[in-house]
Amino acid sequence: MTDLQKRSLIKVATLSAVAVAAAAALTGCGKKDDAPAASTASAPAASAPAAANEPLKIAFAYVGPVGDGGYTFAHDTARKALEKELGDKIKTSYVESVPEGADAERVLRDMATQGNKLIFGTTFGYMDVIQKLAAEFPDVKWEHATGYKSGPNSATYDFRTYEGAYLAGIIAGAMTKSNTLGVVGSVPIPEVLRNINSFTLGAQSMNPKITTKVVWVNEWFAPPKETEAATSLINGGPTSFSRIPIPPRC
Repeated sequence: MTDLQKRSLIKVATLSAVAVAAAAALTGCGKKDDAPAASTASAPAASAPAAANEPLKIAFAYVGPVGDGGYTFAHDTARKALEKELGDKIKTSYVESVPEGADAERVLRDMATQGNKLIFGTTFGYMDVIQKLAAEFPDVKWEHATGYKSGPNSATYDFRTYEGAYLAGIIAGAMTKSNTLGVVGSVPIPEVLRNINSFTLGAQSMNPKITTKVVWVNEWFAPPKETEAATSLINGGPTSFSRIPIPPRC
């Protein structure tokens, strides 16, 4: 499978948990210090509850369109679950189809200047931009999907998608008659290579003679290129074509 699996709906629950946990930590949705003693209240303190009651603004930068039926759709489903869970304690927004690079920095910077205090960057390629902006906006919390860099106000989140890839490989290994599997790869970054390796190891657990052919499209969402790549694999010889589960774009 390619990125269609990478964007599988099984990630919705995990994405929701990450988002809810991060937002809950910032909104303080528990019941601590709910009612200060009346005898200690003073007139100047009257303005404090108003500020505290303002919703936490959360923004999501999506690498693909929300209608992709997979990865970005799952992220946006998690965003909606976040709104349902925390209600008027938060206010969310998103920008879809944000390319990695200069456009990402522009969009993410704009999110920070608009008062968002929690920002999710949903693809590996946002990593260095997020680290740069995290230093410039220390009062903003940043969450980055699948990266490996973090800081005082930035963190990462990821999924064990290689486990599903291994299981998919077992199925493919049991079904193939050619001993050659084909994979349409998105972008050759560590997490994608990890999944392809896991897929191949799963297949080889059924049949050690199995090999895997990979055609890269070098994009996260490119249906025409993915179709062309799959066709080239099929036409290239006796190949059992598979779409590998590739993780969140990440």
